[in-house]
Amino acid sequence: GDHASRAQRRDRDGARGGPLMKKTGRITALLCENSAWKAWVDACGNGGQGGHAGQGGAGEAAKRLDGVDPVKLPCSGKVETAMVLQLLEAGSAGVLVLACPKDNCTYVRGSFRAEKRVAAAKAALREAGLDDGLVRLDFISSLDSRKLLDIVAEFRASILEGGAQ
Repeated sequence: GDHASRAQRRDRDGARGGPLMKKTGRITALLCENSAWKAWVDACGNGGQGGHAGQGGAGEAAKRLDGVDPVKLPCSGKVETAMVLQLLEAGSAGVLVLACPKDNCTYVRGSFRAEKRVAAAKAALREAGLDDGLVRLDFISSLDSRKLLDIVAEFRASILEGGAQ
């Protein structure tokens, strides 16, 4: 077994990821198609293709989404703990799960399932001595494109901050 303290492992393996995690610097956003995906498309102004500035007024917002890889899910309840961990292991700098508001889920319990699974992923990261801040869950409506931009900016800043420790 590894008898190194959590701090020693963090120093050895890097503040934000383990030795197996090759960071790409890109965030993966898992988006509920009934809420967050619509807000994403609205923010991008380009059909949801993240990382490419749109035309006109949406261009600035789209630049704020640069470096984020969107994944449209039929429901945030489809997010699996293993999927989140595999995305991190494959090189995502962080995984952002954006679900619909709990009281407005098309599938009734999807946001609650997502919450449980994200909590399990965070627990697995802590258990491994890694930063559970690599995963974030938030709830937004389809009309919250501004909130989506703010959440992405906050999440990106928290990842960069943590990586500098």
